[in-house]
Amino acid sequence: MTPQHTPLTLRQAATGALLCFFSAAAIGQVSAQALPSFVNCSAQMTEPASTDLRIAAVGDLVFSENSQINRLAFNDFLPQLTQADLALGNLEGPITTHPTSRKPYIPGRSYSFRFPIDTADVLKKANFHILSIANNHSNDYGPVGFADTRQHLSASGLEATGLKDSHVIRTVKGLKVGVIALAHYPVFNNVLDIEATAKLVAQVRSQSDIVVLFYQLGGEGDSHALLHNEDVVFLGEQRGNARKFAQAMVKAGASALVGHGPHLVRAAECIQGVPVLHSIGNFVSSGGLSVNSLANVTVFTELLFDEGGRFKAVRLTPTTFDKNRLPMIDPSGRALNLINWFNRQAAKTLSGFEPLNFPGYDAQTDTFRKWFRATPFGAQNTSE
Repeated sequence: MTPQHTPLTLRQAATGALLCFFSAAAIGQVSAQALPSFVNCSAQMTEPASTDLRIAAVGDLVFSENSQINRLAFNDFLPQLTQADLALGNLEGPITTHPTSRKPYIPGRSYSFRFPIDTADVLKKANFHILSIANNHSNDYGPVGFADTRQHLSASGLEATGLKDSHVIRTVKGLKVGVIALAHYPVFNNVLDIEATAKLVAQVRSQSDIVVLFYQLGGEGDSHALLHNEDVVFLGEQRGNARKFAQAMVKAGASALVGHGPHLVRAAECIQGVPVLHSIGNFVSSGGLSVNSLANVTVFTELLFDEGGRFKAVRLTPTTFDKNRLPMIDPSGRALNLINWFNRQAAKTLSGFEPLNFPGYDAQTDTFRKWFRATPFGAQNTSE
């Protein structure tokens, strides 16, 4: 866990509005907002068709211990989540009442997360389907908390996945969609074991029309924002090589790769026509994730596949956080301008890097630059 972690006090959220569960007025307001376009690997804008299969994905979900806050977590994104044929999220902690954490609190190094029992119901009501438990916080409350999480998700009709050799295959709109969740620990499908993971991808692809990899990989925070083709060690742990992993998975048959874990967005590319989002950032931060510096922006991800299962386009909706660290649509588009900036840096240093760029916020470039240069990372990278 990054040292940017800071706890949210419940006093910040003690308002009557939090007693509402997904307000219809809020949904109508959001649906009226202009969203960015879907784009393909050539950055061409593409309109979705009714026959397309739509997969939504969000990064780290760290809920508050206050259920009233959690019930508002997805207000801005309910229209998009409702449209999704399949929705994925990374559940970065257990759903449990078990009182004892398995690890000590060490500021800057070790944190424990725990979410209320009704969190599973919140996710179900928001139209999530599959939750990754392949991360470094799902076991924060030991075997009891881990087992509780799977039980509560299952009871709400949600599927947990990520354990070693596991995967999910669902038939949606006549297409078989395989989902593989991964992290950097041997108990899970392991991003460090590229050979074994490639075999799993090939196996799932032989049974599916589409294979989506949803994974935790890389170091955390601003110091690991730039994409490199090298093995990363963070807090003494091996965290993988993002490009080596992606290239091997595309070769094995992956249809799309969606990374998370660094707690911020990173570069995005296309490898042989396959979208690779190296990190889509945090999504719900109310349980204690930082929203400072580059972590103040994130994205809501939607992938389109045509009726033959071929990748068609991706849309990233730029997102920031409200006072309770819940996600909200960001009309300034800073996240997309940041990804495009990362892409320009990657193109300068990485052989064969084909950026997956996101147009539509050119008019807000000055807003982005002002914000970017005010961050510690941006202050050190002011060449643009």
